[in-house]
Amino acid sequence: MNNLAQVESLIFVAGDEGISIEEIAAATGFDMPALKNLLVELRDKLQQDNGTSIQLIENDKVYRLITKPEFAHVLSNYYQSSVNNKLSNAGLEALTIIAYKQPVTRVEVDKIRGVNSSGSISKLSALGLIEEVGRKQEMGRPVLYGTTNYFLNYFDLDSIEDLPELPDVSEILSGQPQVGEQVELFANRTDNITLEEMQSVASQLSENMEENLEVEDSSEENE
Repeated sequence: MNNLAQVESLIFVAGDEGISIEEIAAATGFDMPALKNLLVELRDKLQQDNGTSIQLIENDKVYRLITKPEFAHVLSNYYQSSVNNKLSNAGLEALTIIAYKQPVTRVEVDKIRGVNSSGSISKLSALGLIEEVGRKQEMGRPVLYGTTNYFLNYFDLDSIEDLPELPDVSEILSGQPQVGEQVELFANRTDNITLEEMQSVASQLSENMEENLEVEDSSEENE
């Protein structure tokens, strides 16, 4: 297995949160001097490759893969296009989790959804529904996300406290569609997503939210 590819794959799946050199070393087993050389090699390789739109950056000792500046206009056109103004099922799930668990990191959203949410979070940020609200005080200092004033306006809420309460897991009817089936019913609609629809997704996700919180609480007790 190519060493450079291993490093690149880890930085890629880390998404917007990024990954520290210590975390890369722990995952790969590479020693620090060799790993630093690999990171320089990867940075130079991507920067000099006109066939890729991706570059490697390092901020505050955290490494991320981002698009090169010259592609900004293409991405701006994409995010502003009418075709892209609707929420996908993945975006709705991510938005629901952030709304009910904020402030929350991308990795925490991933744990609940079971898949990488980098793309969904980037789109939600571009649409103005969520924003960075701080950094979590742990290794890598991952970004914390929360909803925006535009989110409140979008759903006609005075404050985030006006979100409907999540039902207890025991109250969720066993005959209800699973979350994937539920969001499929309106994921491709062209009109606005309603608060009630977001809550229906939230109720399907609530069990995962509670399980996630239980894991986090137990891990904190063990520290």
